[in-house]
Amino acid sequence: MIHKQHGLSIIEMMVALLISSFLILGITQVYLDNRENTLFQQSQGQNIESARFSILLLEQTLAKAGYRRRPDQTMEEAFPRENTLCNGLNAGEVVKRLSDSSFCIRYQPAFPNARTCSGDAIANIPTNPYVDADPVLEVFQLTNGELRCNGQAIATGIAALSFDYGINYSDDKRITEYNPNPAANARIRALQFAIMAASPTEIGKSAGSTVYEFWFGNAPSDKRLYTMLSSSSSMRNLMP
Repeated sequence: MIHKQHGLSIIEMMVALLISSFLILGITQVYLDNRENTLFQQSQGQNIESARFSILLLEQTLAKAGYRRRPDQTMEEAFPRENTLCNGLNAGEVVKRLSDSSFCIRYQPAFPNARTCSGDAIANIPTNPYVDADPVLEVFQLTNGELRCNGQAIATGIAALSFDYGINYSDDKRITEYNPNPAANARIRALQFAIMAASPTEIGKSAGSTVYEFWFGNAPSDKRLYTMLSSSSSMRNLMP
């Protein structure tokens, strides 16, 4: 009596293996796509957070530029000539461009226990109002992907900074033009700035970024994600 064996033939097994291989490839691709999308969302969020935080700090600092504790004082009296810091400041000058990605401001502290943008306590602040105080000087600059104030890193992941200064050439509290490199006799009264943040790691499948190309005019050599935000701020102590 002949007993037939029941089971899969070689062809059926090969077909099953082929189908399972396609399923594994599909699942792997879905996983990789989801992982790439997650990395993109995380990097985009980090970039936006870094850029927004930098903008907030810059706006808060610019709002203090030129503040005087005694409104009856002239700007020249409240802010005398500075020969050493910020490449030298003329009497009454409270904002100065230092380079394409750095500038400095000075102001008088308004309240006791105030701190600089780097977190350092400001010494010798009078407790009574309308009393003179020594001007505070703060320098902002971009160094190695960090936005720094007085040498202290306050934001990271910054790939580039750009500034346009709103200026005039008189005591009139108005803006006649914006210039990225104002003349020495220009009065800076406002600032437009753009910040480009970059992800710490490469997340794209290939190098390329519209934001990077718009900023630098050429394609990036890496696969990082770039995000650009911009803002503008009038210095309220120097405007009506």
